[in-house]
Amino acid sequence: MRNKLIVIGAVALLAYVIGTRSPRVQVKSRESVGHQVVRLWNDPRARKRRHKAAKKAAGAAEKRARRALRDLRK
Repeated sequence: MRNKLIVIGAVALLAYVIGTRSPRVQVKSRESVGHQVVRLWNDPRARKRRHKAAKKAAGAAEKRARRALRDLRK
């Protein structure tokens, strides 16, 4: 029983150490929040995701509108 507790404690300690050393989002300390927002907004990958999400939302809205119109006609 004691050995199991030692092993569990060692695993928990190892997980904590690995978790605290994991890479985090790098934010430049001298950069203001406004500049960070602009930088993230102009990121090409973010633009692509926004465009894709907008297309998906427009398609879903059109589909819902067609369904609502069809239900009204019945």
